[in-house]
Order: sequence, then structure tokens, then C-alpha cells
Amino acid sequence: MSDIETMIRQDVLLAPYTTFRIGGPARYFAEPGSLDEFSGCIGWAHDRRIPFFILGTGANILVSDKGYGGFVIHTGRLDRIEVKGTTLSVECGAAVDSLVDTSLSFSLTGLEFAAGLPGTLGGALFMNAKAFGGCFADVVHSVDTLTIEDGNLKKAVLGHRDLEYSYKRSVFQRCTHFIESALIRLSRGQQERIRSLIEENRNTRSARGHYRYPNAGSIFKNDYSVGKPAGQLIDETGLKGTRIGDAEVYTRHGNFIINRGKATADDVYSLIRLVKEKVKERTGIILETEIILTGDWKET
Repeated sequence: MSDIETMIRQDVLLAPYTTFRIGGPARYFAEPGSLDEFSGCIGWAHDRRIPFFILGTGANILVSDKGYGGFVIHTGRLDRIEVKGTTLSVECGAAVDSLVDTSLSFSLTGLEFAAGLPGTLGGALFMNAKAFGGCFADVVHSVDTLTIEDGNLKKAVLGHRDLEYSYKRSVFQRCTHFIESALIRLSRGQQERIRSLIEENRNTRSARGHYRYPNAGSIFKNDYSVGKPAGQLIDETGLKGTRIGDAEVYTRHGNFIINRGKATADDVYSLIRLVKEKVKERTGIILETEIILTGDWKET
């Protein structure tokens, strides 16, 4: 038995690994503790033609009630952060809030916008996470990745131009580059000013009720060409408080769906479809889903 096989578990429930607290089991599951083990897990799945999915905090996904029939590689132990001058060298599983706290400790400015974001660096780079007027495209310098070429696993470094960043989009959403680590470039700043902005952004999230119930953040992307954010369109359609099972359009934020305790993935997805249908009927606008559906959704 290989070293990789010794760390693999089977039929691991994914709900505790997502911010929605929803999701069935993964057929295979591993938590690599080093980048070598991370690449080993990807190679193990690739060699066996087993589909695999890389999971951080599960902050922007909805996992099927049926689970995932492949291999889930959880990056929770890949959380190392190293500071070199004004640059952070960060592994993919590091929590975004840990990056924010590290930047504060070293009086580095540029990450205040990310204060309170629930995801990991890998997820933030994948989605070009955005908040409070900033986004990760503003601070990322380069990304170390693994990619599969001609059947072989190879390392590649993507510079900023290679990342193809735009609103909530990146090269990672269309190409098989798997994020290992990244260099984040910041600037020297005044520590108390940095602290004040971080606290302000975290307090704003708390006041909006972002942490009161399990959720996956914004469900729909904002289309700024229509002049209104998705949450406002949903609010004006009268959908706040609408429930299917224990899934609810949050009364504090129209673009959030919360888990009141026992919501299923099908509850959430049915509510997503209902919201899209009602907003289209009222406004003619088709909302684009931001969260990623993961697992077996064939029947849905």
C-alpha cells in the first residue's frame, strides 16, 4: 500500500466541511499535510481515472445530498504563511482571515477588504473573491500550480497576466491548474489604520448577520449593467423570508440563502431555482448563480 493510500478514508460525510453544513459523503477523502502529499493525492486519482475535487472551507459550494462519487482532497492542513518583506508566501489551504491577521501583524496594507471572508486562499484565487471595493486580483503576484499535460502531472507558475482575472472569474475556472501556493504582494502601512479598516469590515459583516446561520455567502453574481445588485432585485421581488424546507432567503440579505438547521441540498437548490424564476418574471433579468454545485446532481 502506498503512503497516499494510507491517508485515504472512505465514505466521509462532507457536510461538516462546508459553510452550509450540507452535503452527503465522499467516496474517497484525504487531508494532505504537505504540498508533496497534495500532488501525490492528485496523481493517485489521475492514475486511477477517479474524478477528484479540491475542497477548502467549502464556503462557495453546495454539495449534493447524494455526496460526491470521487475523491475529495481537503486542504485544511496546507495553511503555511511566510512573510518576506512586503510579500506573503501562502499555501492554498490558509484561511483568508489568517492572511488578514498576518498582514496586520507586519503592518502590511492591501488585504483589509478580505477581513471576515470565510474561505481559503485557494478558493479566493479561484473565484477572485471580492468585497468592500477590493479583490484578490489586486494583490496576487503569482501562483504555483499543478497541471496535467500529456497524461503527466507538472508544476507551473502563473504570473498575474496568466490568471485572466475579471469579476468573480479566473483562469482556474476553465483550465486544469490546481493551486498549490501563491505570492501576495502588499505595501507598508500604518498599523492602526489597517486595524481600524479590518475591524470595520468584520463588524459590518457581523451586523449584516453573515455568521448567524450556515450559508455559502452570495448565491448570485451581481450584474452591474442592470444598475442594481442581485440582493436588491431579490428584495424588490418580495422574496426575503421565502422558505423551502429549512432553506430560507435571508431576511437580512436577499442574496443569501441560509440553513435554518435541517436544510437539504435539494431544498437550497429548489429555492435557488424559485428565486431565479420569480426575478425573471418580475424584471426580465436572469440571475447568474455564483456558488458551485458539487457532487451528484443528475436527478435535480
